[in-house]
Amino acid sequence: MNSEKLIQNTISYTVNITNNAVDSLRKADDLKTVIRVYEGECVGIAGAIGLCDEQSLLEQAKDNLNQGIPYPCNLTSGASREETVVNNALPSWEILQKSKSLVSRLAESYPDYIFSGKIATEEYSAEYTNDADTRYFYKSDDVLVSLSIKGKNSANIFDLGYGDLQTRYSEDEIVGDVGVLLNVYDLKLPFPEEEVPVLIGEDCLTYMMGHLTAEKYMSGASMFNGKLGQKIFDERVKIVLDRKTDNRRNIPFFDCEGSVAEGDEFALVEGGELKNLLTYKRSAAKYGLPLSASASANYDGVPAAGFDGAKMCPTCDSLKELVNGRAIYVAVTSGGDMTPSGDLGLPVMLAYVYENGLLLGTLPEFSLSGNIFDVLGKDFIGVAKNDAFSFMDETLIVARMKINK
Repeated sequence: MNSEKLIQNTISYTVNITNNAVDSLRKADDLKTVIRVYEGECVGIAGAIGLCDEQSLLEQAKDNLNQGIPYPCNLTSGASREETVVNNALPSWEILQKSKSLVSRLAESYPDYIFSGKIATEEYSAEYTNDADTRYFYKSDDVLVSLSIKGKNSANIFDLGYGDLQTRYSEDEIVGDVGVLLNVYDLKLPFPEEEVPVLIGEDCLTYMMGHLTAEKYMSGASMFNGKLGQKIFDERVKIVLDRKTDNRRNIPFFDCEGSVAEGDEFALVEGGELKNLLTYKRSAAKYGLPLSASASANYDGVPAAGFDGAKMCPTCDSLKELVNGRAIYVAVTSGGDMTPSGDLGLPVMLAYVYENGLLLGTLPEFSLSGNIFDVLGKDFIGVAKNDAFSFMDETLIVARMKINK
């Protein structure tokens, strides 16, 4: 019999903002422990929230072997690594004061708007151990700024939003970024007469991820069916699971099964070619595929394929290298979807005209459509950081898409 244990703890302080005022501060301490035992090609799992008796949890996991859940025992052996990346950018003892200062400045700088939302600081730690002499430990912290913005004369619940998950905090940059959005928000512009590229966030990647799991692919239900090892996108497209220190936000270098990718990065698409699929230990063993080291599970659940750290790698240093003239920056979408054949439909609630690092004004509501194989294929222009903002760290896909006015 073999066993492994994963302990995760998240301590957060959250300031709630309502109608230009700070109205509450909440502390949360979320401790989760899971123990898995393996015997006879089966796994028994037991999990607990909060403080627990680990010996009792181990006995419960042994009892749960009777459920007969098939799972290979393939424990990481003899590995040890610790990583602590704590910036303390917004200490808990300062978050209330700094939140009040930010809200006051926003209300004073943009008096025609009402701000709500939250500001949170979060410290996360994870420790994985097993009886094959492996121990991994990771600790980090981050700052979440999430604001909903409503015009005082608007009948909407909210008109636009701003925010990011960061490892730093800058009131000046946040106030400046909000100004980038609001200073031209009421400047209504017509659609450019010429065909212009569209700037969209990496969110559209989430529509693809379910089709990249080994189970879906091997069942023939994936839109990428039969394309493993083939070029499916433009040769500049690279999609990876990135767990490197500089690029992740509270994502440890190991997954919930204690797997670590070489160099803390796993390529799904590289050079436009579908290189790998999303796997975890059971699916990797079943189909003879490489481990993506991205297994995910509830605290008391069976692991499955996850995609933490998924991102598109930039193709250049600046949007100015990709956009010659004007473009349409998509700021808010709602209810988008992708069909099994890859057809995208994105209702756009708010978009700006972009030019040379500046937002010039807003456009009427419209929708975008296109096929993901074209958006990342013949219509693909590139990927770069959004240079319109300072605090918000946003990667944009630049492509040609159909604009449905």
